[in-house]
Amino acid sequence: MDDTKQMRNLSLYLVVSLVSYLIFVSVYNAGISVLIFVVIQGIALWFLLPNEKCLIALLPVFVFALNAVLYYNTMWRFTNFLVAGVCYGFMALWATRGISLRNNASHTFLRIVGAVFGAIPAFRMPFVWASGAKKESMRTMRRILVGVMIALPVLGMVSFFLSSADMIFAELAHNLFENLLNFINLNTVWRVVLSVFVGLFLFGILYNIYVPKKISKDFSTITGAGDSLILNVVMGSVLVVYSVFVFIQFRYLFAPPNMLPGGLNFADYARRGFFELLFLSFFNIGFILFATWLTKAQKSIGATVTKLFASYLTVVTVLLLVSSFYRMWLYSDEFGLTRLRLLVFGFLAFEAMGLIITLFYIWKPRFSIGFVYCFIAIAYYMVINLTPIDNIVARNQVDRYFAGQQTGIEYVTRLSQDALPQVRRLRFSANSQTVSDVLNFVSNADNETAQQGWRQWRIPR
Repeated sequence: MDDTKQMRNLSLYLVVSLVSYLIFVSVYNAGISVLIFVVIQGIALWFLLPNEKCLIALLPVFVFALNAVLYYNTMWRFTNFLVAGVCYGFMALWATRGISLRNNASHTFLRIVGAVFGAIPAFRMPFVWASGAKKESMRTMRRILVGVMIALPVLGMVSFFLSSADMIFAELAHNLFENLLNFINLNTVWRVVLSVFVGLFLFGILYNIYVPKKISKDFSTITGAGDSLILNVVMGSVLVVYSVFVFIQFRYLFAPPNMLPGGLNFADYARRGFFELLFLSFFNIGFILFATWLTKAQKSIGATVTKLFASYLTVVTVLLLVSSFYRMWLYSDEFGLTRLRLLVFGFLAFEAMGLIITLFYIWKPRFSIGFVYCFIAIAYYMVINLTPIDNIVARNQVDRYFAGQQTGIEYVTRLSQDALPQVRRLRFSANSQTVSDVLNFVSNADNETAQQGWRQWRIPR
């Protein structure tokens, strides 16, 4: 592609991205318009990308747009914005350097981060191109700008005297000025600034695909060389402590209630230590990967022992996840589901899948474990974007309420409109306060829906 055509296409993509984001995405509580923006992006990139297959990298972005159409819950909007940027970086990496599951591509994530932040230096290119335009065009633009600056105070003076001379004209001018002030407010300024940033970022991603930067050094072939004896002493000591902990778990957590000491009940016992176990599971995964990286090039007996220890630590970590899952299950059974508790269940399942792959990686470290983790993470994130979280939580709490467990029922009226079908069931409650809360929730939902335009339309409406 010649430079002139490339400049024209990139400039057009910048304008289309900026304007479409401003109109369709930056509006408050955007719904179907988010999907329209993503479709526009897909069509534009289909014609502009040198390899159309790279559009597969934007599949999560399409799922995020579906989330905006399917649900009123906006809890993922900010994280979706960030992850979408990472997806564009992945697309740029795919288009310029390709992707691979081989071990020498283990720094794929770092390269994606480099592609994301590498778009920022390209922000200046549209201004560089504009400054390099023909001198005659620039002279004309300067003359127009000077004319506008002179016209503004003149218009103000003329409007002032005309308003003093005619009341109808004065009212018309007042309404026009008031509407202008209502339009140009902090929210509008923020929307424009954000849209300009997004437009420049998307432009920078595409610009770097056409003009890829040369990477001076590749760290993907670096391997570790650790002392397996020291490592095995550390891992062996840790595993002794973990073995004692696992024994306690089977002794008390999975035992009958009368086995708990000190008058503890299962809910209290389960609640204490859950997040500590979750932290330890992360620590263990990091420890396992570090030990594998240090010894994967070694063929000694010590390295084999390290692999055995790492495998045992993986099994122990799975047991920690089982304990964490069971603890959260007991606690949720006592107090019902919330958004966080439901997400924890899904995250534990996601982490268990990662551990299974980690166990395979310990003995066959011939692929990029980081790349696989990223793939599982984005798959998990897409699933929770398509999960009706508020509806599931509300159904659980309402079912518990009618079963006689009324703790936590006020939580459902703080959820989004996705919970509305379940909340309506509480109209038959015998508690007048609960019925009042339900009516307020329904009334607020109806008022909010009535004030929304076509861009906020969602399927549940």
